[in-house]
Amino acid sequence: MKKQVIEYAGIPVGITIPDGDRVKFIAVKYPVIDLDGGVYRSIGELQMAIHQHMAKSAPEDQAVFFGAANAPFTSSERKVFNAA
Repeated sequence: MKKQVIEYAGIPVGITIPDGDRVKFIAVKYPVIDLDGGVYRSIGELQMAIHQHMAKSAPEDQAVFFGAANAPFTSSERKVFNAA
């Protein structure tokens, strides 16, 4: 495993770092700060955690991502996992 930038709705929200056979999430955006330090079995499990967390988030936290989710570009050139 290697370090990865994690995006939600096209906005970088954190990074993952290897932690044995798991990945540890380091949050860099306030709306996902509650997930900071979480250890997951896979990027897919982290994706689910981000989705569940954002579904329960306050509207003002979700608004940060609204414009980015509808942007016409993608970040496929970078080694990024888009959780949205």
